[in-house]
Amino acid sequence: MFYFLKSDWFKLVLALSILGVIVGLLYYAKWSATIEEAEFAAQKLANPTASNVAFDKFELKEVDEHYKTRWLLSAKTGTIINNTKDVALTGITMKFFDGDKIKMHVTAPTGTVNQKSLYVQLNSASGQRVTASGLEGKSMMDMEKLELEKKNQFRASGGVNIAMGVAKVTGDHATGRFAGTSFQDVKIIGNTHAIIASGAP
Repeated sequence: MFYFLKSDWFKLVLALSILGVIVGLLYYAKWSATIEEAEFAAQKLANPTASNVAFDKFELKEVDEHYKTRWLLSAKTGTIINNTKDVALTGITMKFFDGDKIKMHVTAPTGTVNQKSLYVQLNSASGQRVTASGLEGKSMMDMEKLELEKKNQFRASGGVNIAMGVAKVTGDHATGRFAGTSFQDVKIIGNTHAIIASGAP
């Protein structure tokens, strides 16, 4: 009854069937690997920061030629961007020093800093603007973006508002430097408008 199971024809069909199954499995494995690689590439493209290193309580400072601190930057979180020297920051506070005394405060919700060049870019977010204020309260500035270079040089942009004493000035851009509790060498560019408050009688 089962004589055909012992026939050469059946053995040939069985061998070909097994070979077909093996080839099919190999093809499926290769196809699955290709799909996984494509999905990984798509995820990498959609989320390029997936390999970034994140941590809490980031700090960085700049010192002068006498190793005195010019400024100290503190952030709630920091993320090293793709193994570079750039760090993405949130919850940023910067303190600017004159000698050993803090003279200026700068705050921003987000920003980046390069650990090698010490270039800092601070950005507004969720309705919170970047602010800078002298401790005596006589100098204040707010803007959408603040860029800081070495030796306390700054470049502000995005609806800049500056108050120094009785003078209030607005413009599209501003450059200058932080000096003590005030701003020096300030240049306001674009759509400038100034208000001088009258003194007390």
